[in-house]
Amino acid sequence: MNEPFHFEQLQKKIKKQRYKRGVYFLLATIVVTTAVILALPKFVSFFYYDPRQSSLQVNRDSYIMNRQINNELTTQNHFLSNYDIRSLGFGKYEVSEVYQNRDQNQSTVQTVTIDKNHLLRNPLSSRQETDVLFELRMRNSSSKEFSENQSAQQNLLANLKKLPKSTSLITTLIFEKDVSLEELKEWQQYQMSDGEVLWTAVRTGVPTGDQDFQPIGFANSFSSVIPEEKSVDESFLKDFPFLDPFEATDKQQRDYSETEQSAAHFESMLNYLLTQKDFLALEANDARDILSEEQIEEALAYIKKNGIRSYGVSAVMTVDALIKLLEEGENILTARVMETNVFPLMSQTVQK
Repeated sequence: MNEPFHFEQLQKKIKKQRYKRGVYFLLATIVVTTAVILALPKFVSFFYYDPRQSSLQVNRDSYIMNRQINNELTTQNHFLSNYDIRSLGFGKYEVSEVYQNRDQNQSTVQTVTIDKNHLLRNPLSSRQETDVLFELRMRNSSSKEFSENQSAQQNLLANLKKLPKSTSLITTLIFEKDVSLEELKEWQQYQMSDGEVLWTAVRTGVPTGDQDFQPIGFANSFSSVIPEEKSVDESFLKDFPFLDPFEATDKQQRDYSETEQSAAHFESMLNYLLTQKDFLALEANDARDILSEEQIEEALAYIKKNGIRSYGVSAVMTVDALIKLLEEGENILTARVMETNVFPLMSQTVQK
């Protein structure tokens, strides 16, 4: 005998099955959504530059280390003192950098947006640049800035003699003839004993106006912000000796003279940036803020063939020291005062 058909029980069973399927579907949706949320940023990072990523040098914020190397090569007398990196969404970041000048009495803020592998500068932020005299000397040594500068130098001398003796000056000095690093060391010892070279411009190509490269050099006075430095191994130090001016193998520390350390530091900065291709690719070559691979490669080829020679320096000195250098010094083609500090807090001395 057939059992009676219980329609209500069947409905309850179907509803129960539907409820279970709904719960399972909801749980699966939550798991998949969570996985996507967690994995998507890492997936996006394969396609878009992340300034917070690690590098050979640091565990995080590699953009900051690369920016400082790039800035040392291309600008003078300003050092990063603080920074902030803020995410604005997938592939988009805002980076704020605070710079101080050598005497730490002036601060400037530079803000950039990195949007899907493109660096965009805030038009209202300050931009660190080289003195135009370096660019003129790099491109064309016969510029009227140098061939017709006698009256300008006389005016500079007259104005210098009106300044208080306590004034500290940061000055661009352009040489008549390029000098080796050994010759520069000797020149500083005998021609500018009362002063300090802050940044040395390096000749990295034949003078010409046909390319859009910019002057590059290296700092002699160091200050940097290190986000989270890695413990580098022996092979890194061999590949990039004195990249950090105070880091090298024991053998390199023993074997390299002071000028050889400076030369190694300059070359290591260029070679290291070549390993940071995602950083170099952030900006079009003609924007001339971040160095291009082309300029770095040509610079390395030139100094390998011709050695490292300088056509000018940025230096800090007293008023009397600059007057003496302009009146009695050798190998000075022209000079320009870039900064004055009447009462420098960093070097308070009694003036006689």
